[in-house]
Amino acid sequence: MASSVSVGTLVGRMKRRANRDGDNQLDDTEWKELLGEKYEELHALVSEKGSRYFETEVDVDLGDLALPDDWMSTIGVDAVLSGSTGPRRPLYGPIAVQDRTYLVGIAGGDPACAYGLEAGNLALYPTPTAGSYKHLYLPQPIDYSSASDSTAVDAINVYGRKFLIWGVAAIAAYRGSEAQDRALAEEARAKGDLEYWACQVAMTHGPRRPIVAPWAGRPPSWRWCPR
Repeated sequence: MASSVSVGTLVGRMKRRANRDGDNQLDDTEWKELLGEKYEELHALVSEKGSRYFETEVDVDLGDLALPDDWMSTIGVDAVLSGSTGPRRPLYGPIAVQDRTYLVGIAGGDPACAYGLEAGNLALYPTPTAGSYKHLYLPQPIDYSSASDSTAVDAINVYGRKFLIWGVAAIAAYRGSEAQDRALAEEARAKGDLEYWACQVAMTHGPRRPIVAPWAGRPPSWRWCPR
């Protein structure tokens, strides 16, 4: 971890910044819930800017193409040409629905040259029967809402630590008649962020003019695919 700090240390600092060290208005469970929510926001802020800080890579199991349990978005899929790590060839994708029509159902040992995301699964086209593939993806943020005090939190750097500490302190210090207004404002902001994310994902699957002239069972735009 680039900047590791324990949950207990973060909660202690948050209490002091909010001037609530020693009072019982918020118990540790709620402090950790606030930390978990703020860490999710940190994860989104870093990832949406194009940073590859949180990405991870796994081997693709051709017998089970279900997306990883912690999957959030796919960065890319590579075919491993030799050995366990490479050299590699990137797969084109995620392909649009129109292009999928030309490739779905094609099998027979041809190595995959494209990938898609379908109903919680990774799809490879043409469907490979053998070979090694790597899936590079962005995982969901870690949930710290019920973590033990000794659990390490990757705050990335000093700015990440300050974002978590002061962000939670600001929420915890806010008590009064306008609490419902704040909750509604936070809900509206979260709704807008979620809609923006959904639109960004949808853009990668946007409609485009279908290519109707096939070549060896594929559109001619994919002539680079190995035969």
